Amino acid sequence: MPERAGRSLFSAAPAMLLVVALLAGVWPGPVLAADTPGDSRSEPVPLGAEVAAGPLRIGVGEVLVGEEATAAVAAAAPTNEPRPDGVAYVVVEVSVRNAGDRPETVDPGDFALTGASGLVGRFAGAAPPEPALAGVVAPGDALDGWIVLAAPADETELLLLFDSLSIPGAWADRVFALEEGAALPAPDAVSAEPNDAGVDAAAPAGPGTAVVTADWRVELLEVASGAEVFALVDYRTGALGPDDATGNDADGSAWVALRLRITNVHGGDAPAFLPPNAFALVDEAGAPLPDLLTLTPPDPDAAGAYYPGASRDGWVAFDVSVAYAANTVRFLPYATDRDPRYLTYG
Repeated sequence: MPERAGRSLFSAAPAMLLVVALLAGVWPGPVLAADTPGDSRSEPVPLGAEVAAGPLRIGVGEVLVGEEATAAVAAAAPTNEPRPDGVAYVVVEVSVRNAGDRPETVDPGDFALTGASGLVGRFAGAAPPEPALAGVVAPGDALDGWIVLAAPADETELLLLFDSLSIPGAWADRVFALEEGAALPAPDAVSAEPNDAGVDAAAPAGPGTAVVTADWRVELLEVASGAEVFALVDYRTGALGPDDATGNDADGSAWVALRLRITNVHGGDAPAFLPPNAFALVDEAGAPLPDLLTLTPPDPDAAGAYYPGASRDGWVAFDVSVAYAANTVRFLPYATDRDPRYLTYG
């Protein structure tokens, strides 16, 4: 990744224009009309431009990547940790102006990062440099600050997604280029046709056999259990202790983690979200087991947003009774889906 993929919001504005704009209380960079880029990955808002996002006016300023981003995050807070191998921080300066008639809340969770991989990343788990982009913006006021996101270290065509947590619907959603010329055309069609693998709980698909629905392709790659899982998880699940992982505690259950290759095979340009409960352990008849504890899985988590064509090898994890013998997992992203599939890890 290049060391710097952006510039200051105001560096391209002539000095006189900048003074006049600041005195007038307006944005000093180029302002895009409502029907100009920002509605899709193929036409993102150009780097350094401001665009209407519902009642807000938003623009991207400086973008730090590579070693510069790593250094900025390390200096921001002593609790910030290095990213795992293959993952890199991306630090973005964002300016938000409220052009509406009521206060609006801006939060780092309003933003996500994507790129050529089609994977969507949120919540990097690191404190940003000061000032952080977080707060309530009154009508006519502005808020400038930094957010921290993460992406695969070799990610290209970096794009910032704005998807407000407090503005309902998608009318304010926007896509911003974080590199000069960054853009991603949408796939023309689905990348795989549905098959009949794993349609019956009595004949689940085994490791290495992909199940394909109208929206997803899922393949079981690896199974870890007990102490193997404990060595993979972070402090959230690890706090339960090694005895809980191996079944040596009072509840008589042990941990099982499944690494799966997930691909969004749907066409178009809308991301699909795979929820954490898309996978559930079931009995021989395909009924979900009651009182099952789903664990925070090892990194990377299989759950998350995937643009069409995006693929990730991610984990799901369960705390399973040692008496459980079916070893069958149901894949059903939403209760309204009509195509449940079954995989076995036994």
